[in-house]
Amino acid sequence: MARPKKQIRAKEPVTIRFKELAKGSKSIYLDIYRDGVRSYEFLKLYIIPEKSAEDKNANAVTMDAANAIKAQRIKEIVNGEAGIKNRKGGYVLILDWMQQRQDRAEKAAKDAGRKTSNTAEGIKTAAAHLRRYIESEYKGRAVTLAAIDKDFCAGFAAYLKDAPQRWGAGTLSKNTSALYYSNFEAALNEAYKKGLISVNPAALVEDNEKPQAQPSERDYLTAEELRTLAAAKCPNEQVKAAFLFSCFCGLRLSDIEGLTWDAVHLDGDTWQIETRMQKTRQIIYLPLSAEARRFMPERGNKGPQDLVFTLPKRVTTQCDIRTWVKRAGLTKKISFHCARHTFATLALTQGADLYSISKLLGHTNVQTTQIYAAIIDQKKQAAVNLLNGILD
Repeated sequence: MARPKKQIRAKEPVTIRFKELAKGSKSIYLDIYRDGVRSYEFLKLYIIPEKSAEDKNANAVTMDAANAIKAQRIKEIVNGEAGIKNRKGGYVLILDWMQQRQDRAEKAAKDAGRKTSNTAEGIKTAAAHLRRYIESEYKGRAVTLAAIDKDFCAGFAAYLKDAPQRWGAGTLSKNTSALYYSNFEAALNEAYKKGLISVNPAALVEDNEKPQAQPSERDYLTAEELRTLAAAKCPNEQVKAAFLFSCFCGLRLSDIEGLTWDAVHLDGDTWQIETRMQKTRQIIYLPLSAEARRFMPERGNKGPQDLVFTLPKRVTTQCDIRTWVKRAGLTKKISFHCARHTFATLALTQGADLYSISKLLGHTNVQTTQIYAAIIDQKKQAAVNLLNGILD
């Protein structure tokens, strides 16, 4: 007699799970997985320790409610797959989606050997303001991707324009507000590309309604200031070396933090770096001048995956640079990123063409590099103006 075939049960897209809380209680949430996307919906329902028959009955009622919500979510998914409605984003909360984006950015940073991710931090802070907005305007209701419309986006844009800073008094700067809204807009755009929503509602908001970034000053060091700084003592020699290295190659701090020895190659007589830039994810091939190599540490017995520069936490790096600049007697407000600006302006001053500088900086559009050309033009104009009245 043939053995009956074992029935295979289809895995449900929605699972009830529990999170342990203090004093023995459990928070009930739904684990929803569909189309390669995982999200969590906390139901604000709780299982309490069963110390009496009343507690047991209360938990039974709570579980009935949780199962009813679970059934509704499964129905929404099934209906969507049957073509009854196209609302894949109907069960993905926007705050969960932001968390997933943050997690992916942190993983990318970890895979690249970096301790921190500016992208992840930006998403995290943008999500914190988004949570505040939802709590204020939507009474803390769970907002799914599919529920977000133009009015929601315009409302969040207006909120950011006057949003309080997370630390200290005052409101967000225009550039910070624009950055957080850009993070929110990017999250919706990714959801649209993955088919979770049928349209990106943020694209329907007029530009004049969105927070607008203001052109920022590009602080940089002149050749004389660079020589003065190089002669001064820095609290951390690795920070000093990394900063001066950036002044002669243009790499961002995030790329230097993750730079490993396997990215440094000798091609004929030319040393170069082959690396994927953390901000743009573009691969660049960066030839190194003798001046840039001068500030690279000795490799010694370090392996291919070992870091070229051993830098402290970013906040410490920036603090060390401020102390170093002060010791050098410079009055400019210099951050690590100013080294990149210094590289671009000095190279253009020495006659390098804009297109070559754009490629060395890893810019995807040469228009981004033109800001440095404008700085050089201003310096030329200032130099010419020095001659005014010389014959008076």
